[in-house]
Amino acid sequence: MRSTILLLVAYVCTLHASPAGADTHRPSRDEQIRAVFYPYRQGPVRVEGIVPGMTIDATNAHVAAPVLPAELLTHLQAGDFAITVQDTTDMPLRDEYIQATVAHSAHVELGDGELQHYVAGLPFPLLDPNDPRAGEKAAWNHRYRDRGDTVQFWPSTEHRTSNGTVERADRLYIALFFGTHRPQPERNLPQWEQEGVYSKTYVRTLAPSDVEGNQTLSYSFTNDTLSEVVWLYDVRTRRTRKLVDNPYQAGGGGELLMEDRSGFAGYIHAYEWRYLGEQVLLVPGPIQAPESRWGGRGNWYPVDPWELRRVVVVEARPKGSHPMYSRRVLYIDLQTWATLCAFAYDLAGNHKRTFLMTYFHPQFNPWQNPVWTPQIASQTSIDYQRQRASIFQTHRALTNHPLNPHRFSVAGLMLYGK
Repeated sequence: MRSTILLLVAYVCTLHASPAGADTHRPSRDEQIRAVFYPYRQGPVRVEGIVPGMTIDATNAHVAAPVLPAELLTHLQAGDFAITVQDTTDMPLRDEYIQATVAHSAHVELGDGELQHYVAGLPFPLLDPNDPRAGEKAAWNHRYRDRGDTVQFWPSTEHRTSNGTVERADRLYIALFFGTHRPQPERNLPQWEQEGVYSKTYVRTLAPSDVEGNQTLSYSFTNDTLSEVVWLYDVRTRRTRKLVDNPYQAGGGGELLMEDRSGFAGYIHAYEWRYLGEQVLLVPGPIQAPESRWGGRGNWYPVDPWELRRVVVVEARPKGSHPMYSRRVLYIDLQTWATLCAFAYDLAGNHKRTFLMTYFHPQFNPWQNPVWTPQIASQTSIDYQRQRASIFQTHRALTNHPLNPHRFSVAGLMLYGK
């Protein structure tokens, strides 16, 4: 009897054994996380009918139908712009950011307006499509994407009409300082940690002359339910005053809302988030040039090559009243978690605005940046209802160059004021 049982057990084990030569290795959690940061390890994305070097316009727009949202495809078919295709660009992030994700992400949890046990790196690298809060987690991934410890931009903004006329142009200097949740925690600023400050942003207006010298300083907190602290230095009075933060306000006399920056820079807790899945999208690719090039209707569209990339799609609907939008859809890069394009819809549900973001290529570094992070080269914000576009364009970008934290203080506004 004993020998019969042993033979039966051996037979059952044989039935469940892997075939000879089969790969029985199941990737560990750490391996799965690392794979998230290398979605093109097996090669660039390929879609039938689309090859690098080709041009897609109104005559052959149908080939892009599977990889362009309808909001963009409609205008491609109408001849508003054309697309030149380049191969997919691999843009791996800093190894220290990836290491921080591997080390700390397993313990991160969603809290009430902030993350619990978050240290550094990508908070939720392994999203479950069946998780009802996957969209919210994707939004936190976007917020804590790798942007470096310090960033400096010298951009311009323009407001263009339907015939390309520039009605207003501004030049700015923008500096961001991320003092907490750095990949190497020893580089955090203890005082900022104690105060719950995540980052500070300094903006100085360089032109035109009527606003030259104006400065703003804003504090962003790790607790998303806390409103940003905003200070304004008025060059005419040489005084500072504290402002009430309003993400729905259009800054600089323009039409673009403060929360429209980078596709979405608003408060996560103010929206209901829904995860819509992953897909391949045709989007403006990273550029190896100091400035984006423009063309198409109204000179609104980036004409540097576009490319196929893997993206995560999320929808955001305001929990309360919103002065302009009923919802927003974001297409977020799966490798860098930077927004590549976004669409906003008016209160009646009609498509109102398209946002297209372009970034600098990892191999383009005329400014001797010590590390590469996905820094924005341009953002076009097209308002189809008003037949206008707002163009943000970077002319120089510095990443992880030393900055004095004192600049990011109210006293600093007075010191650097004219």
